[in-house]
Amino acid sequence: MNEAQIQRPDLIVPDTGPLIHLAQADALHLLHLIGGRVVVADMVALEATQDLSKPGAREIEAWIEAGAQAGSNAPVVVAATEIGELFLQARKSDPSIRPRNAGELAILDWLGNYVDHSDHAGHNVLIVYENGKIPRFVRETGLDLDTDVLTTRAFLELAERRGVIVSAEDYWRRIVKAAPTANPDINIMMQRRPGYMRPV
Repeated sequence: MNEAQIQRPDLIVPDTGPLIHLAQADALHLLHLIGGRVVVADMVALEATQDLSKPGAREIEAWIEAGAQAGSNAPVVVAATEIGELFLQARKSDPSIRPRNAGELAILDWLGNYVDHSDHAGHNVLIVYENGKIPRFVRETGLDLDTDVLTTRAFLELAERRGVIVSAEDYWRRIVKAAPTANPDINIMMQRRPGYMRPV
């Protein structure tokens, strides 16, 4: 993996796949061992926890609740978005509504606002995803941030490279045992702002 990988980014999870599969492997804590705070769009949190009988849902709910506590050393931010608010309003009249790509669009909408905030100037973000549309969404959004976009499996490889875990393959086998359809790709996309200097 490239040595230019950013070090302690805000870590963004734009779709439910990484949360569900890491929860099934008892590995949600790895997100904080690589990133700083973890940001999940309100739509992603809702999709991952609205049916607590589904695999990983209770673990994700508990992880979000623990991370939302004041002073948590593993902070989780559920980002309120316009898309999430509109969905909650729409669901009042039609509880069965399921908008396509709502979680991904919600977090990218939030990211657009994030980069406009002066207190985020110079921040880095790491995006962990499984939905194959995410890299294209990120490119089209044109984030003015140093951004690394990794599949869950690539994230595990990064964790092994940094000594956070002994074996990415062991974790991946646990994920596949619970969820055979998990995205197997090891994909990394890096975007750097103009003037970025690769560390020597």
